Amino acid sequence: MFVRALQAGVVLAGLVVGAWTQGPSPTPLIPAIRSYQEWLQDRRKDVDLSAVDLDAVRRELARLDPSAIPVPGGLSPDDAREMQRRYLTAFALDVAAAGSIRHATEAARLVEWACPYVRLHTPLNAYDRAWQLAALAMLEGGIQPALLHDHVDHARTIFTDEPRLTLARGIVDEQISAPAEVRTRDVIERDAQRTRDAVLHEESERGLASARAIERFREAAHVDSVKAEAVLRLGHIQYRLGQYDAALASWANLDEAAGEDKALLYLLYVFRGTALERRNRYEDARDAYTSALRVSPGAHSATMRLAALEFRAGKGDDPSALLASLLRNDDMRIDPWWSYYAGDWRVWYPRIERVRSFLK
Repeated sequence: MFVRALQAGVVLAGLVVGAWTQGPSPTPLIPAIRSYQEWLQDRRKDVDLSAVDLDAVRRELARLDPSAIPVPGGLSPDDAREMQRRYLTAFALDVAAAGSIRHATEAARLVEWACPYVRLHTPLNAYDRAWQLAALAMLEGGIQPALLHDHVDHARTIFTDEPRLTLARGIVDEQISAPAEVRTRDVIERDAQRTRDAVLHEESERGLASARAIERFREAAHVDSVKAEAVLRLGHIQYRLGQYDAALASWANLDEAAGEDKALLYLLYVFRGTALERRNRYEDARDAYTSALRVSPGAHSATMRLAALEFRAGKGDDPSALLASLLRNDDMRIDPWWSYYAGDWRVWYPRIERVRSFLK
């Protein structure tokens, strides 16, 4: 359902991947971490962050003595230990994110292994907050709501004033209630083994999760910094429940609140267009889709919906022209809809850059 672009400048092949498989040889983590340090300090062009087996990486990290991680000279013992903690946790997070596209569950386990080094650190500092927000982005991107719930639950106990964690409680339930096609590969494989009773139970749980998501997004909407996204997601849940008028009412004044966030604006116009179609307000729906394409020209979801609308309206060549333009530009990264259920994953790169900035 969603597309996640690989981080530019990080090569995911060749350097140490062969050593990161299970086997009799010890994992060369210190050389790997040293390469990571050199890359962060612009002393090497790229670094390999890929791993065949993320669980093996986690086990090797658990056996690693953090004091063996090299740090710059001239630091006090306390400062040296702090830098070693940061290198260890940032490295784990970067490796987890690189592997999360194919192995979301294992990536989440690696993040949760590193998390105690961050949340139990006292006093909490700016690095700890940056790391938690980057971890949140990665976990939301995995669309594994049970694992995301666990992280949000313990992170909120230490960062009680963090609005993104308040919003994340709603995203957990929104992911639970999401359509089957947005689930990750390992979840789909487990779904194939479900019994009929399990299917009925999950359908009931999704209905309850939708109701919880509405309440949690309403709670988050009281926080100015996440209000626009909370209201957008609130209306989307209402739309999926068939509450079209309620959704349109929720989005009524959202254009201005979304400000300069183009992803939110695009989604607002697409969602509004779909709800307006359901209410047979076709001209208004056309205006909404056209507004979405002004925000992100050529984006798939708005282009396809507008083409379908024009086809039903008998607009002659208009649908063909729209589809032809779509075929000329098939870059799905310009469409925020593909990463909607992945939550904060869309801000993963600035989040991890913030973490890395504390290591340079």
